[in-house]
Amino acid sequence: MAPSPSVSSRTIFLSSLPSDPTVVFQDSSFFSRNNGQPLPTLSEVLAKSVVQNSAEDHERDRPPPVFFESLGLAVKFGRDGSVSISEGQCQWALRRVLPEVPVPEIYGWSTEDDYVLLYMEMVKGVTVEKRWPSMTEDEKTGFWGALSSIVSSLRTLSQDPDDQFLGRIDRSPYYDVSFSNPNRPPAGPFTTVKGFHDWLSLMIRQGIDVHWPGMKPEEIPDPYREMLPDDAQVVFTHADLHPSNIMVNPDSPSTIIALIDWGQSGWYPDYWEFCKAEYTAEIGSEWHGYMLRFLEEPKAIDGFIEYTRALGY
Repeated sequence: MAPSPSVSSRTIFLSSLPSDPTVVFQDSSFFSRNNGQPLPTLSEVLAKSVVQNSAEDHERDRPPPVFFESLGLAVKFGRDGSVSISEGQCQWALRRVLPEVPVPEIYGWSTEDDYVLLYMEMVKGVTVEKRWPSMTEDEKTGFWGALSSIVSSLRTLSQDPDDQFLGRIDRSPYYDVSFSNPNRPPAGPFTTVKGFHDWLSLMIRQGIDVHWPGMKPEEIPDPYREMLPDDAQVVFTHADLHPSNIMVNPDSPSTIIALIDWGQSGWYPDYWEFCKAEYTAEIGSEWHGYMLRFLEEPKAIDGFIEYTRALGY
C-alpha cells in the first residue's frame, strides 16, 4: 500500500522501532568486522569500567562509557533509569531514516539487573570542545555551517500523523536535565505543546503554595506562562548540543563526524534546541557568537530561561 500524502520516507513510526529489552543487530558492522564475536557481557563491561574509570566514577549510577578499542566498540551503560534503550532506538532510527545526520552506529542493547547497556561504534575523532581553541576562523565558520545543516535536517523528520506527541522517540516521558527530577511527576508524553507548557507551569508552582494560603498550585498566578508559545511546531531535537557532544575530524575540524549522547533527545517545541544549546554556552564567548550567527534565537528564549531557573537548572 502506498503511503498517504502526509507520510514521507522521513517519518518515524513507533511500530518500526525495535523495542525488546535486549536487541542485537547481527547485520551491523561490529559482527562483520570482528568475525562474529559476541558483544561484551555486563560483567565484562563493569570490569572494563574498573580499569578505565576512577573509583568514584565507576560507582556512579551512570559511569563514563567504556571502550573496547580492539573491537571498535563503545559501551554506554547505567542503572536506575540513567540510561534508556530509547537512546539506542534513536540512533538506530536516525541511521536508517536520516543518514545525512552523523550518529554512531548502534550494535545493540541489553538490560540486566537494573542496568541498561548500549553497544555502539567507537567514534574516531575529537570533540569540538577540545579542538575549538586551535581552529581557524574558516574552520569555525565551516563547522557552524555544517552544524546548522544537521539541525535543519533533524527538523525534516516527521511523526506518524495518527500518533503525534511530545516525548522521547519511543513515546516515553522526557529525560531532560533542565526539568527531569525523580521528585516530580513524569514529564509526558504530552499530546500538545500547550500540555507540555502547562506541565512546566505547574511544576514551578508546586511547593510555593505556602506563600499562597488557601490556593492550590494550579490556582497560583504564573507570570511567565505567556512567554511560552503554544503554537510552536514539534520537531525532533538532540537537546544537548554542547561542544563536548560533537565529534569532529581532528585534521579537518569543520567536518562533523558524529553527534553523540542522544539521551535527552526527542520531540520538542521548535525553540528547545537553541535554548538548551545557548543555556550551556558561555554568554559572550566566541562559541556563543558563532551560535547567534548560524542559529536563529527564538522569541521563547526569555521564557525558557525563567522556567529553567525556577526549576533549579
